[in-house]
Amino acid sequence: MEKRSDGKRLCGKNPKGSGINFHRKSEDSEMIEEDKTAKMDREKRKELEPAGKTGEPENPGKLLIKASETDNYEDKLGFYDEALALDPLYVDAWIKKGFALDRMGRSKEALACYDRALEIDPENLGVRSLKGFAFNNLKEFEKSVECYDEILKFNPDDVFSWYRKGSALENLGNYGKAMECYDKALEIDPADVLINEKKMKLLELIYKKGTLENSPESGFN
Repeated sequence: MEKRSDGKRLCGKNPKGSGINFHRKSEDSEMIEEDKTAKMDREKRKELEPAGKTGEPENPGKLLIKASETDNYEDKLGFYDEALALDPLYVDAWIKKGFALDRMGRSKEALACYDRALEIDPENLGVRSLKGFAFNNLKEFEKSVECYDEILKFNPDDVFSWYRKGSALENLGNYGKAMECYDKALEIDPADVLINEKKMKLLELIYKKGTLENSPESGFN
């Protein structure tokens, strides 16, 4: 600070200090104004957004996770439909939607979902297996057999498909062919308890009937 000629200090304001105070006041004003603007922008976005929606779109994968967290199939379908609205080519969503519909007794609608999934991913053998289930639920056992035959063309060691094909043939009364399928499955996996039980039950049925005359494979022994 400057001194007068008599040695006393001048009482004037420090220009440098004054500049700092001014800068801080200006900065605070800008921050307040920025906060106000941001708040107005947020409120404006909320007015433009549909009720219950956020500014960012849902992730289709997260919607499938949400679906897995509920046991209510109607709720599951809602999540699957939301996911498909975001990504119509989302194969997993089509598959899971089909499975949910099949569990709800809506197997024809399930088949439409599986067919859509196969249009997108024609080599998906899992979808063909699920189609076999749906046809079985509709008691269209011939079509169920066709589904498992398609799988076995690509994967002849698929134990599950041999088993399910045998079960469909058994429902058709074709016990000889059914037994062949069970035997084929047990060649691949001799320790499979379920298939062994299925085979024993079929043998008991054949024994009680005493004939395979209801089956095209009447020469089976």
